[in-house]
Amino acid sequence: MQITDRRTPYYPNIQDVPPSIVRRLIKSSNLTVIDIRQPWEYEDHHIPGSILLPLDYFDDLFPLINKNAVAIVCEHANRSTWLVYTKPYLFEGLKVYNMLGGMELWMRMGYEVKKGMDENGTLWYKLLNKNLR
Repeated sequence: MQITDRRTPYYPNIQDVPPSIVRRLIKSSNLTVIDIRQPWEYEDHHIPGSILLPLDYFDDLFPLINKNAVAIVCEHANRSTWLVYTKPYLFEGLKVYNMLGGMELWMRMGYEVKKGMDENGTLWYKLLNKNLR
């Protein structure tokens, strides 16, 4: 059973989904997982392969990421829900999955988690420095 929750106004390209759907999409499709938390949160725990784009820099850096479809992830889905429904113009022409329950629910479901900072965790900083020059 797929659980979805639509917000008003309706955006056909944005869908709220539980972690089980995001996990299935990661395994079966070309999905980019974007983690919008702070670097220290990402370092503590993150979905393997996810890309860190802190919310404070999201508007500037998101267009620089190659993607076909994205899952937006934060700790409890508060920040991700705010982002996708207050700035839908950032996602025009792109399929977007807002992961309900965030990393907390992902971990409660026993799914894979990686600890530490990696290349995907520092990419945002490299992009930011490159574009400030």
